[in-house]
Amino acid sequence: MRLKEINGKYVMPGDDVCVIEEFMPGVGTYEDRGTVRAALVGVVQVNMNSRVVAIKPLTKELKLPSRNDIIIGVVVLVKDEYSLVKILTDSSGVKYQTPFTAILHISQVSNRFVKTLYDVVRVGDLVKAKVLNDFIPYNLTIKEPKLGVVLAFCGKCGHALKPKDNELLVCPICGNIERRKVSIDYGRIKGLTSCTRQV
Repeated sequence: MRLKEINGKYVMPGDDVCVIEEFMPGVGTYEDRGTVRAALVGVVQVNMNSRVVAIKPLTKELKLPSRNDIIIGVVVLVKDEYSLVKILTDSSGVKYQTPFTAILHISQVSNRFVKTLYDVVRVGDLVKAKVLNDFIPYNLTIKEPKLGVVLAFCGKCGHALKPKDNELLVCPICGNIERRKVSIDYGRIKGLTSCTRQV
């Protein structure tokens, strides 16, 4: 694809921009099996010096997660070595206009050995995490003490769990005890109720 066909092109989320051999994905783009695609509505901008293609959003108010941002997200999938998190808001509670999916890898949950992510997070948990990069897919970390699960629900009866001791949470209704990587801000984040309604 020639440069003049790419640069200045209007795109929608999911549209092909170029192939990875032509340009690397930048802000507002992501790579999908060798194809660089748009992650938002906007205009393609090409940087020939760095060989990076980016999308300039048409809406000036569009807020994107960026490196070192603290976000609140909900865990939507858990595997042994990674989980997928749907980013809902920034740390001040401002909701993103578009939901973003991020990856939490097992290497980014603790400084000590963790056998499986099921001991750290579960589907439906709300987590406070730090964004590690400026492009899709976003990568997250919860290693810091203020980061981790801020609201979790009982796997047996569905009620909100209460902190018990260190990494243990207990259900006040059925007494079920579950393990998580608990944030020191567990239960103290503003707007958690509204976050759960977005899921």
